[in-house]
Amino acid sequence: MATAEAQQSGPIGVDADNFVHDAEKNASHLQGNVRITRGEMLVTADEGFAYRGANGYERVELFGAPVQWRTVTEEGGETTGRADQVIYNLIERTITLVGEAYLEEPRGTYTGERLVYNLDTEGVRGEGGVRLSIEPEVIDGDDEDNGDQGPEQD
Repeated sequence: MATAEAQQSGPIGVDADNFVHDAEKNASHLQGNVRITRGEMLVTADEGFAYRGANGYERVELFGAPVQWRTVTEEGGETTGRADQVIYNLIERTITLVGEAYLEEPRGTYTGERLVYNLDTEGVRGEGGVRLSIEPEVIDGDDEDNGDQGPEQD
């Protein structure tokens, strides 16, 4: 789908009030109204650091009160999150929410000290007092099999 492709290979937009690049550390410091976009993905923060490797930028670490993150899944659903720190790993294609982490997606909500969302698989992994609130499955279509009806009677 076009949305998923844009979030994997599209350009990354970065906006901030102030920007300083440190060539020795191969890092850029972003300050004030930081906004990162890629396809339908949006991350907003107060401050951030973008780290460059041999083949380009590898990760962006963002800080705020809180950092806000939003993306659209391949199915068109919205996934949002917030935390004290968000790490966008471009190599592993993950979003890591650290510190009072909260993630909401069509399947439910997750909270914990650390939540990791995989952009490719849409899987979630959590650590530190994880709490889930799972939405009930929606049954659609015919009523052919609506669960256990009990034993058949002859």
